[in-house]
Amino acid sequence: MASAEALRRIAEETLLTGLLGIRMAALGGSLRDVLRVALVAQRLATPARLIALCRESGFGPDAFDLLGHHLLGALVGYRPGPDALVRVGGALGLARRELFTSGGPPSGEPVRVRAHPGRRNSAAGRYRSAKPPEHLPSPPAWTCTGCGQEWPCAVKQSQLLAEFGGARAALAVYLGSCLLAAARDLPGLPLARARNRFLGWLPRRPF
Repeated sequence: MASAEALRRIAEETLLTGLLGIRMAALGGSLRDVLRVALVAQRLATPARLIALCRESGFGPDAFDLLGHHLLGALVGYRPGPDALVRVGGALGLARRELFTSGGPPSGEPVRVRAHPGRRNSAAGRYRSAKPPEHLPSPPAWTCTGCGQEWPCAVKQSQLLAEFGGARAALAVYLGSCLLAAARDLPGLPLARARNRFLGWLPRRPF
């Protein structure tokens, strides 16, 4: 249902429909693959089918981020829980990295944790472990499971910057989805404060 809702939203975007053309049905299958791995298998893997479709369709970063926004936005409406959102957001981040930067992992391979002392994005291994990362959001109060502060706490902010490996737009899409979910759970939270809490700390420049 979430993939069908995402397709409905995507079909209203001229930028995306112009690139996809007759490939909308194939996109639906690609999105279902992402959700199946994240929600049913509960693991993180580079979404090979989605990557291949985006390459074939000539997606740029803006188009990919818009697609990811609609997928996460549709999924949030079904309240899958923060762990599921983390896995889907992480899969989109991996796909974006492989599509638009060099040195990404081979498509379709499950991502494994490896020890690389001093590696720039060593914290990215948290998404690649079967064990969920610490400092997760705890709805409906949206406090941190690791320290009890408002999520994302300072520790989680640092982890997210490393976990998304410099993919600033993908991280913003993920946090925006969390913001939407938190706004539903905390109707009394002022919009300006919520926006600053979830998005205001993001770097203005590439990190």
